[in-house]
Amino acid sequence: MFGSALLASVIVAQAPASPASRAVEELGLGPVLDTAVHQGVTYVALGRGGIALLKLDGASPQLVRRIEEGRRFVRLVVVGQSLLAIEQREEAHAFSLATPEQPRPDSLASALGSARDLTVVTQAPPPQAPPPTSAPSSTRLTVTAVHDGDVTLSGGALAGLGEGTRVRVRTQDSREVVLRVIESREDTAIARLGRGENVRVGDTAVVTDAPATARLFFPEPGVPRLRYGFHARPFLALDAKTREGQSARAGGLLLDAFIAWRPGDLPLVLSAQLDPVGFGLGTGLRHSPGSAYVAAAYSTDFLEVGIGMGALFGQKECSTQFDFDPNTYEPINPRTVCDSNAGVSFQQVLRLGALDGFHLAWNSAILSRDNQFRFGSGRGEVQVPLTPSLSLFGAGGGSASGWNFGELGVRSFIKGTGGSGTTVLSASLGVVSLSDGTGEALTGPSIAIGIERRP
Repeated sequence: MFGSALLASVIVAQAPASPASRAVEELGLGPVLDTAVHQGVTYVALGRGGIALLKLDGASPQLVRRIEEGRRFVRLVVVGQSLLAIEQREEAHAFSLATPEQPRPDSLASALGSARDLTVVTQAPPPQAPPPTSAPSSTRLTVTAVHDGDVTLSGGALAGLGEGTRVRVRTQDSREVVLRVIESREDTAIARLGRGENVRVGDTAVVTDAPATARLFFPEPGVPRLRYGFHARPFLALDAKTREGQSARAGGLLLDAFIAWRPGDLPLVLSAQLDPVGFGLGTGLRHSPGSAYVAAAYSTDFLEVGIGMGALFGQKECSTQFDFDPNTYEPINPRTVCDSNAGVSFQQVLRLGALDGFHLAWNSAILSRDNQFRFGSGRGEVQVPLTPSLSLFGAGGGSASGWNFGELGVRSFIKGTGGSGTTVLSASLGVVSLSDGTGEALTGPSIAIGIERRP
């Protein structure tokens, strides 16, 4: 009689107590299979295995201990002073297939004796947590930090962001970039900006299946708000001579300096530039040709075209001229005549391609002088990206006022990726020539370095 009552009590499932379910959820113990209560202690059969002992009489649930964690119980029944725990088990039964249409019970030992590689599991393994799923596209993320091209996002592995996940960031200037997550932590993730891309703290992001927007040759960074910098080319003059024709140890410097500013959101850039200015030393003669200009340009991601005004300056080229006697043809009336290739100029500015990607750039000046227009100066540049942070460039040019140069070098992002906070380092090898208009030009090799800042 007692056995029948006990079996009946075991078969009848007890309904989980609602307070216990809420307590287990609050404590993060996983799914509940069954519960039982005895003298103020709640016993909970956990789906992950084992029995949790809880105290629910306080303000918050308290986990007393966990027992039998390696076993999975599906029913709990309190009988007197005993807790009956029904364990989920798996058992093997053998059937003879001597007659395939009529399987008959067989000895388990006989069946296992003919199976050499059979592994028998007598206890179900604890359930494994499902693999993390990708964050739904509706999950809203926020940019919490930006440092040297690394973007920190407000969601991490717990939000479903793993390495390789792509997120679409909408910037505060209404641009969109798609970034790839390179590192995922529990609550945060780090994505890498591409060449020329820029985001700010507070920008919003969502998970996306769209490809990353980073481009090496044709990035779309937008025109920087402010740029300024210089490129200095010190050089040693070979075979330099003084006015008297004596050998001299000489050298000089050819210097670029510029500032470019984009006011507001219009595709307009205002710039001022020394392009360039030369200084020659060591011969006793002045060598200081140069040019400068201010310009306004229509500027977009892949095109810049503009006009401006400037000036070319340098020394006058002087020579002695004579009249000739009509009878003897001997020179008479000597006089000094000086010609200058300096004056007001009209400037043209052109860029085809991305500022931080592949591009061709050209600027030239038309010199206004003696009631006519003459060639004043011209210089060009081609840039080819090699890696996300390194580019190769070649440049050269010359002017009527006396400066000439050619160079080949590299540019590297030493901070940032092209937007605000970027620092670009340039280094090049080349040849520089400066002329004072009267003596021989100073010409020699140069090793150059330049810095550009974008605050």
